[in-house]
Parts: sequence; C-alpha cells; structure tokens
Amino acid sequence: MEPIIELDLYIIRHGESLGNAGYGGRTDLTLKESTDPVLTDKGIEQADAAGRFLNSTQFDVFYSSAMLRAARTAAEIIKHQSEERTLNIMPELCEVGINPEYSGVEIDEIREFCPNAKYADGTDTEITRMRYDTHETNGKVTERAHFVIDYLRNRHKNGEKVVIVSHAAFITNLVLSIMEIDKSAPAFDIDYDNTGITRVTYYKPGTYKWGNTVFRCINDTSHYQLLKK
Repeated sequence: MEPIIELDLYIIRHGESLGNAGYGGRTDLTLKESTDPVLTDKGIEQADAAGRFLNSTQFDVFYSSAMLRAARTAAEIIKHQSEERTLNIMPELCEVGINPEYSGVEIDEIREFCPNAKYADGTDTEITRMRYDTHETNGKVTERAHFVIDYLRNRHKNGEKVVIVSHAAFITNLVLSIMEIDKSAPAFDIDYDNTGITRVTYYKPGTYKWGNTVFRCINDTSHYQLLKK
C-alpha cells in the first residue's frame, strides 16, 4: 500500500523580534512594546529567507498567532508563494506567559502588512486578540496545544500542506504534545531558533511502515544560508 499523507505540517518560530534583540537597551518600553514586540530588520530578513527557502512548496493554508512578530513572519513567507494566500489568525497560537494587562492588537493593524489576514474559522472569536496570560498553568498550556492539534487534524485530512507560525515556548509544548510527552515529565527542552522550521507529517493509519506521525525535521535553519552576509 502506498503511504497516504493526511496532513503535512510546518511549524515555524517567528523571526528575531526587538525582544529577542534586547530592545536595544531601552528601559522606557510601553506595555505593547514589551509584550508584543515587532520584528527587527534581521527578523524580517530571516522570515524572507524562510519564504524563499520554502517557495518551491505550494502551501494550502497559513496560520499564525495574533502577535505581531508571528503574523509578520507569516506574511513575509506568504509573499513568496506563487498563489495568493490568506493568513488565518489563531489566538490559540500565542506565546506562553503573556502579560494579562495586554489585550493585543486589532486585526486591522495586522492587515497593514498582510491585507488578506482574517481570524481562523472556529477559533476563539469572543476574545479575538489575546487569550492566555501569566496565570495559565502548565496543564492549560497543554490543553491549548491539544486544541491546536485537534483543530488542524480535524480540518486538514486530505494531504494539505499547512504552515503555522508561533512562539518558542508554545511550540515546545505543541511538539511535546504531538509526541505525547507530558511536559512536566522530561528533563529536557527543545531549542528553537528564530524562523526554525519543524515539519511533521501525519499519515493515514497503517499506510506508512515507519509510523503514523513522522517528524521530518526539528528546528531546521538551512534557510540561514540565504541571509545577507
């Protein structure tokens, strides 16, 4: 029997943000700047390189969190697709430990750099921008990761190639949940570089001899070779 792919999932961390770069030593940050920092020029270059690296793959669907650094990364990758694509904003993909005083940005701000952005169908539209905060327990983060997995698996079953752009801590929880590892159990973590690509292929059960869920790569940064020297 030929292997049958149900879902080919690319999980990508956002590009370098002002937060990753230390805010340039600034200490007078607004709540928005400290909680939802934008990409640096380097971060935009990383996202552009990832888009060029992946441009031979025609993706069916793009998702990102509602945070500016993730949405901008996804937008830069979409620019390199041969056909126009919508960016589906999924609040459930936001980072762990968000300041609860921050309510996020309106989607119109995301549309300034990604006109085709919209909220993903079936996600939390009651609290459309930020949903999770510093009071979220490890168990709740795991529940959120499982929500994302179930959401994608239930909607994409016919070999679709799907990109999600999220954040390092949440991606760790997401990948461990895919592996069915209890986040509290392992004495290890997974290090994700900015725009590191993790690819997971889901096969129709029983059609692929190496298993139903196969990790093709974790934190692939091969596209860094395309960065300006």
